[in-house]
Amino acid sequence: DADRFPSLRALFTGDILSEESEISWLSLPSMTRILEGFPRLEELGMRGCSMSSEPGTGPAPVRHERLRRLRIESGGLSGRAAQAVALSDLPALEHLELWLGTENYGGDATLDDLDDIFVGRRLPRLRHLGLMNSELQDEIAEALAGAAVVSRLETLDLSMGVLSDVGVEALLGGQPLGHLRKLRVHHHFVTDPMAERLRRALAGSGTDVDLSEPEERDDWGDDDDEVDGRYIEVSE
Repeated sequence: DADRFPSLRALFTGDILSEESEISWLSLPSMTRILEGFPRLEELGMRGCSMSSEPGTGPAPVRHERLRRLRIESGGLSGRAAQAVALSDLPALEHLELWLGTENYGGDATLDDLDDIFVGRRLPRLRHLGLMNSELQDEIAEALAGAAVVSRLETLDLSMGVLSDVGVEALLGGQPLGHLRKLRVHHHFVTDPMAERLRRALAGSGTDVDLSEPEERDDWGDDDDEVDGRYIEVSE
């Protein structure tokens, strides 16, 4: 049906409230087919879990000349899907946001799957990066501490996941972040002393540090969606 909308500029799939359907019940469509079908698309948003892997429909790298914003909201983004995004050539992309989710809902993406995002060579105009809602939030922070893409960003979003003092320590010991307009760490497991260290470190640069909604670790740690008592914000 793409030929019926030749001038389509923005598309969001899975725009369904949680009262109507849990995010884990929604199946993500193929980003590849959408972008290939709509060459003039400038903004694409998708909500759901586990991109389709049927032959010919699953995610694969793509080149798109006009896409400026890509947002994938997921309670479980597969490694194949994350790698398809990372390996895509998106020369106009300014805003990238990936909710990686939990392995219990198909979120098996690894740092290797995201490696080309960290390098940033395929994303020359990227200014906002969100790698969020992840059980690997500390590891992502450690990778970003030395990632080439960070130097060109204006905003960095590591919210909704299980970020702890370990991840913040890595950020503090890595490359300078004072050029950022905003660092967002909403929903986190960072202790108050470490949060204050991060605020103080960026205070002189004018960076807006959002450390809202600190969560308490569940010492029982018996939930399948928890990592050492920590939990992501959106899974099911």
